[in-house]
Amino acid sequence: MRRHALALITVVAAGCAKTGQTRTSVPLFVAGTNVTEPVVAAFGVPVTIERADLAFGPLYLCAGATAGDLCDTARLEWLETVVVDTTLDEPARAGELLGVTGTVRSWMYDLGISSQLTRTQPFILGAASQLGAASLVLEGRAVADGIEVPFTASVPIQQTDDTELGVPVVRKSTSESFFRDVDSDESALLLRFDPSAWVRGIDFRPYVSRETCTSGGPTIACDGGLERTCDGETELSTRDCTAMGYVCIPGAGCRERLTIDQQSEAYRSLRNALVSGGRPSFNWDYVP
Repeated sequence: MRRHALALITVVAAGCAKTGQTRTSVPLFVAGTNVTEPVVAAFGVPVTIERADLAFGPLYLCAGATAGDLCDTARLEWLETVVVDTTLDEPARAGELLGVTGTVRSWMYDLGISSQLTRTQPFILGAASQLGAASLVLEGRAVADGIEVPFTASVPIQQTDDTELGVPVVRKSTSESFFRDVDSDESALLLRFDPSAWVRGIDFRPYVSRETCTSGGPTIACDGGLERTCDGETELSTRDCTAMGYVCIPGAGCRERLTIDQQSEAYRSLRNALVSGGRPSFNWDYVP
């Protein structure tokens, strides 16, 4: 569907004499948000974001109020990708939105991983390739129950069995307001991302425990920053993870940092926030 959008725009532009539309280009800028204070995640856990690199693009602005298959009448599109350091608030130029003048009422975009109607496997585009085939690489530190937990997450956002092939995953919802009558004198469009919106729903409490060796308990128990190796109620050995500069992760023991895995609730929270929440702001009044 959308891989033919440029052809559709060209056809529309050819009818300018009848429609009043003209070919146009709009400079596209992207930026993050300088989050200087810790973000309060689920259950009041403070989180310091140290890295939040997002693979963004392509982007489509649609004439219809609902994005998706109905975006065959795309007004403007940017078919490239860029890595956005969403911890920085300084805008960076990503490229040019190309298309025709006229009203846009919805949007949709990929996060560096794009699906095609002609193949089942998605394409890993340039920005996601830079991030190791991920849409978001997030790093930071959470403090749960008085214990600091350094963490990292690598999240690919791509089409799944319950989404449409050939259509970007991230789209304007019906409840969101979006309208612009694009003319040939647009200064620029700035999209600003706020990484704090992606971490607010994460529950870090399961990654901190105060366990001792018990019958039927885990073979590796974390008692705060102390790792206990157990055989039932018998303690075989201990290691002070904190003294080693590590964190004790339940079930794993001393680790340099927590790696949020794809089967966890924390990972699902991040993915849902990227797809359905934490939307970027669209600023048509930005002057470079």
